[in-house]
Amino acid sequence: MDIIKIFAIVLLSAFYIIYFIKMLLLKRQNITGNILGKGQKPKEKAHFETILRTVTILGVPIKFVSVIWDKLLWSLPTLPTIRENGLILMLFGVVVFLLAVTAMKNNWRAGYNYEQNTQLVTNGIYKFSRNPAFVGFDLIYIGCALAFPNILNITLTLLVVTLFHIQILGEEEFLSKKFGQQYLEYKIKVNRYITIPGLKRDHENKV
Repeated sequence: MDIIKIFAIVLLSAFYIIYFIKMLLLKRQNITGNILGKGQKPKEKAHFETILRTVTILGVPIKFVSVIWDKLLWSLPTLPTIRENGLILMLFGVVVFLLAVTAMKNNWRAGYNYEQNTQLVTNGIYKFSRNPAFVGFDLIYIGCALAFPNILNITLTLLVVTLFHIQILGEEEFLSKKFGQQYLEYKIKVNRYITIPGLKRDHENKV
């Protein structure tokens, strides 16, 4: 197994270890961390979150198989520089996700419902992105697809990134209702995905 595969496996493992440790820490405080498809929310949103949860669970073995047995599935040709850039994106994904769940402390959840008791977090990495945990997930998926571009991996990435975006829109609607003016003021300052200091805010603060 070459060094690129080993590094990719380490990054994927680190990402999911962070995720499960966060879930465990929440559970120790009697907090359900994964509420995708659970709790009080419109039926169509609950169904969507159930689909999202299923796809992301299936995504775990798909990504590891794509790395370990990259020739097992039909793969597109790629240049060494593209593979390296893919690994860099994966590394950023791990770092961004770690910063996100750390900043959120006990307020972090996978999914949302109208019964949860959380506070609006705007400090740390949330000064630069309203959804850094999703950014972390996106970087992991996109980076892995670039480094190991088989058809299944690419299809999974396109599907998951799209589903995440839809989920973000739902969560922003929830946060607007829950936190009102406080969240609206936050949206004015910080972009949906990334805010670069010094650049003009996006139109109507929707991106």
